[in-house]
Amino acid sequence: MKRLLATGLAILAVALIAPRAANAASLTINDALETGILFSVGQFDRGVGFVLDGTTILAPSLGTAEATVSEGTPASGPITHTFMGQFLTGGPLVAPTSGVIAFLEVGGGISDILTFNYTGGGAGAVATLTGTFVSDLEPGGNLVAPPGAIFVSEGAPFTFNNTNITAAAISDVDAVPEPASLVLFGTGLLGVLRYTRKTRRRL
Repeated sequence: MKRLLATGLAILAVALIAPRAANAASLTINDALETGILFSVGQFDRGVGFVLDGTTILAPSLGTAEATVSEGTPASGPITHTFMGQFLTGGPLVAPTSGVIAFLEVGGGISDILTFNYTGGGAGAVATLTGTFVSDLEPGGNLVAPPGAIFVSEGAPFTFNNTNITAAAISDVDAVPEPASLVLFGTGLLGVLRYTRKTRRRL
């Protein structure tokens, strides 16, 4: 019995002092909503946690949080949102550790611009993610892509994962009239033209 108890205590001691695998932090930037840009974050468990536009939306923890911020408007112009998060890593960061992403609108032009940069990392060390998300004017916009930007179609998620973090951003898609709506509009326009011609003939 003593041997069994001693074995159990030894296993427990090893489990307590063994290095634990780092949790996976997560970030999603969703600009495909009508209500604004939704930042969803989780498990930023070190340092500052996760800070958006100077406000802590997740204190260092394994919890989750969400925050909705505004898009650009003709009155405000494009809006730049800044973010920073810190998390525990189980190994070194992998390439790419930085990038500039320009989301292309369907009809041409730039919808939104994402920048990101990872620093730090390593076995049992802290990594820091910093970045910006520039929101276009609604409706339409005229953002200019920075030199070296990677172009991504709006509506297609762009992932920028790294060690112990999953991250993605998705831009809004400009509303495009459905084919049925265009046919209905065309039919109505033809009806108006015919009515106008008949009225003119009577006069």
